[in-house]
This record gives sequence, structure tokens and C-alpha cells, in this order.
Amino acid sequence: MGRFSPNPSKSHRVRRLGSDHYRISWVVDRYYRGSRLRHPTLYSRDTDLAGARRFAKRWKLDLPVDPPASS
Repeated sequence: MGRFSPNPSKSHRVRRLGSDHYRISWVVDRYYRGSRLRHPTLYSRDTDLAGARRFAKRWKLDLPVDPPASS
């Protein structure tokens, strides 16, 4: 991803935290006028299964698989 790329975000992830609890995250590079440096900023949100599915579909990600049931 470059400064002039059409996609302003990268490193999209979906993590499962509980039965209906997911954390979605992504990184956006910030640039300041007159500076050649980039400043990556991490964003994350907690959501339910429906929100995680929408995010995963939008960025073509796989949802985390449910952990195996322990007997």
C-alpha cells in the first residue's frame, strides 16, 4: 500500500473472543504535510457475529473457526 493507493487500509483481521464476540482490526497509514514519514495507526472494534461476517465479506477474509468442543 502506497501513499496514493486507492485502498487506504491494510492488515485486516477478525479474531474470535467468545461465542458471539469478535474483534475486528485494521491499519491505516497516516501522512503529514511536508513529511515523508508514514505513521501506521491500528483501529479495532468489538462486534457480534453479524458484524464480523460483514467485515470478513467486505475484505474477503475467513471467519475464525469455532474451537473444538471439549468432552
